[in-house]
Amino acid sequence: MQVDVFFKLLWQDYLAIAPQAKVIHDLFTEQGERVVNDHVAFRSLSNSPIDIAHLEPLLIAMGYLVQDEYQFESKKLLAKSYIHNSQAQPKIFLSELQRHLLSPQSQTILSALVQQIPVDAASNPKVFSSGLLWLPLSFDDYQVLVEESEYASWLSTLGLRANHFTVSLNHLQGEPEMQAVIELLDQKGFAMNKAGGTIKGEPKDLLVQAATLADKVRVDFSCGTTKQVPSCFYEFARRYPEANGVLFEGFITNNADKIFESTHGVS
Repeated sequence: MQVDVFFKLLWQDYLAIAPQAKVIHDLFTEQGERVVNDHVAFRSLSNSPIDIAHLEPLLIAMGYLVQDEYQFESKKLLAKSYIHNSQAQPKIFLSELQRHLLSPQSQTILSALVQQIPVDAASNPKVFSSGLLWLPLSFDDYQVLVEESEYASWLSTLGLRANHFTVSLNHLQGEPEMQAVIELLDQKGFAMNKAGGTIKGEPKDLLVQAATLADKVRVDFSCGTTKQVPSCFYEFARRYPEANGVLFEGFITNNADKIFESTHGVS
C-alpha cells in the first residue's frame, strides 16, 4: 500500500470518531496555514496477532525504519517509534500493552478478545484502521479494565486505529510557541489534557507537546448497555534543533506518558 493512501484511510477513520480534529484542522487552514502531521499513534496488545512484532513488518514494507524503543513501567507498556526513509512522511508511534503484567481478571478479559482476532489480521496495512477485531465486551468487563488500565479499556472498545494525529507547530507560519496555540484552543472552547501540566516538556528537552481531551463516542456493550466512552484526541508538537542544528525527531517518555491520559474518562 502507498503511504499516502495509508494515511488517507487513517484520517477518514479518525475523523469519524474525533470530529474536534476536523474543526481544529479547519481553524488553522482558514488562517491560511498548511497543517502538517508530525506523527500518528496506535495502541496494541502483546502476544497477539496485532502486537508490535506482527504490525512492524507492515510499516517496514511501506518504507519505515525503527527509530527508537520506549518503556512505560507504570502503564505496563512497551513502544517503538518509526521514521520514514524519505523523511517526508509522518512518524509513527506504536505502543503495546504487556497484558501478562495485569491482574488475572483483566488478563482473562483481554485473552477472550485476543482469541477472536484472526491469526492473519496483520496481512494488510488496512488493519491499522480496522477498529474492533472482536465482539463487544460487557460493560462490567469494561469497568474492570478502566480501573486497572485506561489503555486496555480504550483498546477494548475502539480497537486498532489511529489514536491521534499531531499538528506540527514547526510547519505553521512563524513556528508559534505552544502557549500561543493553547490560548487559541482555549478561546475556541476546546478542553485540554492537563495531566502533568497542559504543556508537556520544555524547549531544553527538544520536544514540547500538548493535546486536547478525547472526543466521546457512544458504544453498545454486549450486555445491552450503551455508554459514551473516550475516542480520539488531537495532539500538537513543537520540535527544537539538536546541537548539530537538525530538528530532534524522537520522542520523550515523560511527555508521552502524560499524553496517553488524553483518553481518560467515561460517562
